[in-house]
Amino acid sequence: MKKEVKNTIECEECKELELKVVKLEDEKLIIENQLKKALADYQNLSNNSEKRNELRFFQTRKNLAESVIPSLDSLTLAIDASKDINLDENGKSWLSGIAAIFQSLSRSFEDFGLKQYLPEKGTKFDPNIHEAVAMVGEGTSGEIYGLAQPGYILDNTVIRPARVVVSK
Repeated sequence: MKKEVKNTIECEECKELELKVVKLEDEKLIIENQLKKALADYQNLSNNSEKRNELRFFQTRKNLAESVIPSLDSLTLAIDASKDINLDENGKSWLSGIAAIFQSLSRSFEDFGLKQYLPEKGTKFDPNIHEAVAMVGEGTSGEIYGLAQPGYILDNTVIRPARVVVSK
């Protein structure tokens, strides 16, 4: 009988231990799920943060481009207008330096992702990248007849559409 009591006690201890193991396994699963959820939340936060930073960086570059474009236009007009002026050697030398500075700035902005867009005469008018500033009766209808101002594109996003004259 002594042996039977001992087996009964051992069986009860086994059942208690088995219950503890089941409980610990349940707790382990809960903790694993919480860890997986926390990891997924962290990855989502990291991705969202990266996207926000990229958008902020693009917006900063776009703002810089928008503030510089009028100056680039003015330099272009000044250089183009100087062709109609009789300049002495000093004036020509000065103009050559200004043109070199303009070219250097243009290259820098291209490296920065800002590209000038110059549509050619005869190109089909596209309101996504062109802005019609005038219309003429000459040429083929719906095509660009002339260029008033170049457009600018930053990373495939139109910053300023090319301002064009369109044929009726």
